[in-house]
Amino acid sequence: MRNFSKTKSYIALLSLGVALSAPSAMAFGLGDLVGGSKSAGGDPDAFIKTAQEADVLMNNSVGSLFKALASKEDLAKVEERQKTANAATDPKEKAAMQSEVFKSELAAVEQAKANKSFDSDIAKLDTAKKANLGASAFNFMLALLKDKDLIGQAQGLVTSLSSNPMNIGKLGAIKDASGNLSSQMAAASKVAGMMPGIFKVVKMEAPTKSDQKPMETKDTGGKE
Repeated sequence: MRNFSKTKSYIALLSLGVALSAPSAMAFGLGDLVGGSKSAGGDPDAFIKTAQEADVLMNNSVGSLFKALASKEDLAKVEERQKTANAATDPKEKAAMQSEVFKSELAAVEQAKANKSFDSDIAKLDTAKKANLGASAFNFMLALLKDKDLIGQAQGLVTSLSSNPMNIGKLGAIKDASGNLSSQMAAASKVAGMMPGIFKVVKMEAPTKSDQKPMETKDTGGKE
């Protein structure tokens, strides 16, 4: 069984964007947890596809955490914002609105942690809700791992594409994807520190590699 304190330490490091060298990682007993990012084979199309998948996973996992932890008042407010975003027809306007929904969900999750009864409230959840909360936390950390790997790959891709006139048209998409991932990771890091406590209460382990499969989540109705 993985040492919980090591997992907690890793999550804290990841949330702060700290990258350890391989020897340092081994010294802390974290192994592949903070190892170097995997190569995307220099394929810009594969990078963009994986970045889009990571973006969807992050948004969905934050949405699941939000639904599980937010107050009914916050749920209602964000639901209205989501409806407005869904109705938008201009792509840039829709993206901006969706970004605000994401930030609102993260803020509500962060606020939930500020409640002194947070840990005891989680402990009182029924089995199905605990499992769903754990799966949401797992997917959230998996998305962070994917973001970390992709950000590590981006600079190499930019350098490679810059030297190949045939691929110069893809540079903008790579830079945009990388910037989005960096912003997403910075925003998500504000609640990453909550995850060890959630994993402990629901008796689940955090993901350790970015290529692990996401867990299935369901809408179990959130808090009572």
